[in-house]
Amino acid sequence: MTRRPAPCSSGKQRYRDRLQARIALAGLRANPHPRRQEQRSYYCPACSGWHLTSQPRRRKDRRT
Repeated sequence: MTRRPAPCSSGKQRYRDRLQARIALAGLRANPHPRRQEQRSYYCPACSGWHLTSQPRRRKDRRT
């Protein structure tokens, strides 16, 4: 039996590592859902896990 990771205080689905988050993201892309538009995964320091987000990757501000 596989143990589920502890939930995150944010209420979001927690994935134990980047690979598990990417597998979940690939599954969502293969079977799109009209209400779920996740684009990428990101590390959460609050729960030491990974989450999915619909937000595009932020560009770093390049001021000169």
